[in-house]
Amino acid sequence: MYKIYSLAIVILMTCSLFSSEQEAKKDIVFIVVDDLNDWIGVMGGHPQSKTPNLDALASRGVLFNNAHCNAPQCGPSRMSFLTGLYPKSTGKYFNVAKKMPFFKDQPLKGVTSKNPPKKPFDFHTHFMNQNYRVVSGGKVAHGSLKSKIDNKFDRPKEVKNFTNKKVNLWREGGPQNLQDSQTGDYKTAQWAIEQWNKKSDKPLLMSVGFFRPHRPFNVPKEYFDKFPLESIELPVRPEFDDLEDLPEYGKALARSNAHKDLFKPRTVHEHILHLGGEDEWKYMVQSYLACINYVDTQIGLFLEALKNNPRGNNTVIILTSDHGWDLGEKEHWCKAALWRQTTRVPYIVVAPGLSNSGTVNNQPISHVDIYPTLCDFAGVAKPKHLEGQSILPLLKDSKAKRDAAFISYGPQNTAVQSERYRYISYEDGSGELYDHQKDPHEWSNLSSNPEYAEIKRKMIKQAKAFEKQ
Repeated sequence: MYKIYSLAIVILMTCSLFSSEQEAKKDIVFIVVDDLNDWIGVMGGHPQSKTPNLDALASRGVLFNNAHCNAPQCGPSRMSFLTGLYPKSTGKYFNVAKKMPFFKDQPLKGVTSKNPPKKPFDFHTHFMNQNYRVVSGGKVAHGSLKSKIDNKFDRPKEVKNFTNKKVNLWREGGPQNLQDSQTGDYKTAQWAIEQWNKKSDKPLLMSVGFFRPHRPFNVPKEYFDKFPLESIELPVRPEFDDLEDLPEYGKALARSNAHKDLFKPRTVHEHILHLGGEDEWKYMVQSYLACINYVDTQIGLFLEALKNNPRGNNTVIILTSDHGWDLGEKEHWCKAALWRQTTRVPYIVVAPGLSNSGTVNNQPISHVDIYPTLCDFAGVAKPKHLEGQSILPLLKDSKAKRDAAFISYGPQNTAVQSERYRYISYEDGSGELYDHQKDPHEWSNLSSNPEYAEIKRKMIKQAKAFEKQ
């Protein structure tokens, strides 16, 4: 009889402990926005941008102001944060591995790490194995998410109903005669709200991908109306030729557009000016600002649902973008380059009790840090294959430091980002060095300045060690 009672007590204690552990698990929400650069209010990327919901989210948590993608194109970037691996370990550096004329001998795809993981699995799979309810909707992966999870929602198809016949350089219309409820990101937000409100005995991991401001720049007309074309401000530019002090490799990169010769012999920037001068440029800026305000509104619907239904658990929110975007800076458009504007992303973390609300952290972090951070928030073991570092220590201690983040555009084109400096190392041995404290727009390449020789030497060493590691 004593043994029976003892066994019963052990079982009850075990069940109680398991129940307590489940109750202690955090709900985790990961939001990724497509092609969103620093044009949000709290980052000050453009003075006319309207992002009240993202700004409010940042006021509740920590804005990491020096966060970067690991590859400045959708596919390789998303593969890095999904698997926690650098491009050199995934083998994917570009959306399309097409050799551009200025590329030298570096391979365009394939693993270059010495000891790559054999069977890496993404964080959705890992959290399924950790007894989480896992759901994912919208554009999270580049293509369909292949993980076997509890619920998936593919990015909705776009509806076209334009207010006028004007098209941009990509032959895409702009303002639409649509209600928000007819648009893709609205539908993604509604799916996310529905999944959030579903009852579950398990803690929840949710990933939600919003598509705008990715092209085509099509959103309801009301969002365009908030940014009258005649009032649009172009990106800030120096009074001199910003390409003059770049090496030839950098100049070629500035004139390229994600491995496409769209308007040959003109570049994208030259073609915009050819179509309508600065007015056409302003139309592109207006379109991008309208798309940002639209997606901020849809994200706001979901964030309001999180606030209204806390689900009885602590909730952690991470919001970021897959990479930055250029709108004429250095005469470059789109993504696919290694300058700050192209790789820098919004990165907001709301983790109650871990840090002061409304703070800004300037330590260099990148997307490979997301997977281990999610594990730390959930209190689950980290897979052995992860190459990033959890940012939890930076949240707990505002004085904690990071050395550098690394961004790849091919295995031998590497940007090294420290708290203050960026060095871009190209495969032909040339490079660019920028002091972001003095030159946040990267107008002055300091690579040949003898005063920065030691900093340059150190960062070249870091880039080469990263490439060969």
